[in-house]
Amino acid sequence: MPPRFDDDARTLQLSVADLLDRRSARHLGFANRGGFERLWVGQAIHSRYQEQAMEREPSYRREVELSLEFVHRGWQVTLTGRADGVYEDRDGVLAIEEIKSVRPNTEPSPGLLATYRLQAAIYGFILHQSGAEPLPVRAELVLIEIGTAEIERLEVELDWTELDSRIRAQLNTLVHDYEAARAHRQRRQLAAERLEFPFHRPRPGQQEIIDRTGIAVEQREHLLVQAPTGLGKTAAVLFPVLREALARDLRVFVLTAKNTQAAMANRVIDLLNPERAFHALHLRAKARMCANDEIICHEDYCQYARDYYVKLQRSQLLPRLLEEHSLLEPDAIYDASKRDRVCPFEISLELGRQVQVVVGDYNYALDPFVKLTEFQGDADLSGTVLIVDEIHNLVDRGRGYYSPELTAKSCRDAAASLRRAGRGTQGGPTERLRELCAGLEELIQDEVDLAVDLPDRNAVAEGAAPEEQLWRLRPAFDRGFVDYLEFRRDTRSFAANDAFVDLYFKLLRFLNTLQLAASPEHAEAFSFLFRRTAGEPSFSLLCKDASAFLGATINRCRSCIGLSATLQPFEFYRDLLGFDGARTSTLEVPSAFPAGNRRIVVDTSVTTTYRTRDDNYGPIAERLSEFARSVPGNSMAIFPSYRFLAEVEDRLPDCGRNVVVQQQTTSEARRQEVLDALTNPLSGDTLLLAVAGGVFSEGVDYPGDALLAVAVVGPCLPAVTVEQKLLQAYYDERFERGFEYAFVVPGMTRVVQAAGRLIRSADDRGVIALLDRRFLQRPYRKHLPAEWWPESEDSDGDGLAGHPASTAAAFFSP
Repeated sequence: MPPRFDDDARTLQLSVADLLDRRSARHLGFANRGGFERLWVGQAIHSRYQEQAMEREPSYRREVELSLEFVHRGWQVTLTGRADGVYEDRDGVLAIEEIKSVRPNTEPSPGLLATYRLQAAIYGFILHQSGAEPLPVRAELVLIEIGTAEIERLEVELDWTELDSRIRAQLNTLVHDYEAARAHRQRRQLAAERLEFPFHRPRPGQQEIIDRTGIAVEQREHLLVQAPTGLGKTAAVLFPVLREALARDLRVFVLTAKNTQAAMANRVIDLLNPERAFHALHLRAKARMCANDEIICHEDYCQYARDYYVKLQRSQLLPRLLEEHSLLEPDAIYDASKRDRVCPFEISLELGRQVQVVVGDYNYALDPFVKLTEFQGDADLSGTVLIVDEIHNLVDRGRGYYSPELTAKSCRDAAASLRRAGRGTQGGPTERLRELCAGLEELIQDEVDLAVDLPDRNAVAEGAAPEEQLWRLRPAFDRGFVDYLEFRRDTRSFAANDAFVDLYFKLLRFLNTLQLAASPEHAEAFSFLFRRTAGEPSFSLLCKDASAFLGATINRCRSCIGLSATLQPFEFYRDLLGFDGARTSTLEVPSAFPAGNRRIVVDTSVTTTYRTRDDNYGPIAERLSEFARSVPGNSMAIFPSYRFLAEVEDRLPDCGRNVVVQQQTTSEARRQEVLDALTNPLSGDTLLLAVAGGVFSEGVDYPGDALLAVAVVGPCLPAVTVEQKLLQAYYDERFERGFEYAFVVPGMTRVVQAAGRLIRSADDRGVIALLDRRFLQRPYRKHLPAEWWPESEDSDGDGLAGHPASTAAAFFSP
């Protein structure tokens, strides 16, 4: 948490870390996002040492909170810190220990060692000054080698006068930076008063979103907004959020599930910033920002990581980018970073700490293993506003964050990688690590064979996790991982996508999630699964409810605004995303587009239930062919699965249209090719066959006449699997709505999202065909938008029943 200034009270609260200039000690290597600190190895070493010290020395106290108050240049300063260890030595002197874990056979750099010494010295200074009279204090560094646990003690020289001067000099820098930031803040506050809606005037429905969003941020509340696709939800939310953020010095994070949604948010942000009064950053995934030939984040193997902080200071790249761009796009950051030979992704993270608005994937705020520093632990988020676009996607995404898997195949892959790495070397750790991988593989194989006693190549069984056996492997994997990195370093043989490194991270994630699942307050939200897929055994944890974990972040924020065209029932999303009910309100905005521009038809002659599918593939293919022929332009058919799509495609008669089929792996380039073809008159009329929830059915625009009709085949329910049945049982227990919440809500959300691609402006016209008689039956029909029904809600809906081709022909006839 950065230093906290209060202008009115003239108080400053800061930690010892705020007084340390860590830049000279920093480098890009394994200690940065993927090294020892991230792996909790250092934390385990600290705890073990402290427990031994308490047994050895009765006066030893660990994690001692320290605090000192004093006045500096009119500011009442409170300096706090937490010493790793404090005890009274034989001479009656209070000894402070600062414990650091260090890599084997590696001396800490002079800059790093100086930073460690200063940290310990400041702790000593606080303790020295904390009594009525100055206390006798000494300080020492305790360096513990990872793997061997060998200890080196370094006495820290304490000169109280010099320390007082250094602390006050750093305070001068902090106050100067704060006053400069205050000037920028005042400029942003003036811009907030002049901020205008980026379009001529709000559309019907947008004004209500603007008003309710502004109130939510002002009153520190959350808001869930359901509004039709094409209404302009993004602009209607960003406008009031930015106005409040600029006025109140808040930070805004816009979280999206897809790149297309991020691009849309960027366009609106750019329109809202004509005065360049604030900075916004689009944060792109690390893999797509890497300028090296391979993603190996170590200065020994990447010219962009080598001497990173020296080059960063010399080039002044950060202030230059901030001066040149108000909206910092990934391509501009990448090009500028590559020219200056610094890591583009690290530059993005550095910029992210300085800008007012960050646009990025859900992961950066909510994935426990990926989230930015700002969201980790108990970080203060009271000055943060989250905007979560297409928030209906977050239920499954959130559960996925806490549903890790361990496979026997990943163990074999790691062992094979170790065998290749060890060729031609002697005395390395690879043979021992191969045995470790084999042991984990054997555990998975044996436990799955016991739990899944069927000979099927595909089977799943719920059971109790072999926790004790898995945890017993952890220390050996920790030690082995450290040894392996040292071996790779010494032999200069690092490789991207290292299978053993990947296995180690998977094991860590699995064990840490298993620890959560074992706690009494979370146990009901998890199931442990033994699985065999195509004969391959694996362990997996199924998180049925991530609300406690998502809510821990969401509810620390000042406000969270969730947007979607499909958020019914509101209580489903509110509860499963962990929103505090007392702080959360909802808003449903009806469609503002003319009802006559849209025609809905339900084909009751077919159904897609599992038992009747084989008999319906042919009739559905016939109906779709006729439907496509009757549409004077492009149409799209949406299927519940790739298998269903393939069955219909095989039976599809000639429809006189170019038939384009979504593949299971559709690249960004191929996706754009298809979209370009739909808007190119020379391509001819097209029938696009796609899958519900995919890249063509959600989060994409089909402008103008690019799409005139959408057919949705069936309610698009999730497949009936062991996992879905467990979800159903959990939802039955918690909400008494098991089938509806596990199957109907996610399926019908996909239906409405796909149909929403059609009408996105007041000028768009088109036909939505729903192919399955179940759309007119409960519980499915109640999850369709109310404006789709021409009659009262109590009606049986027969007014929508009809023949899709005939309906389309009549609708499009002159």
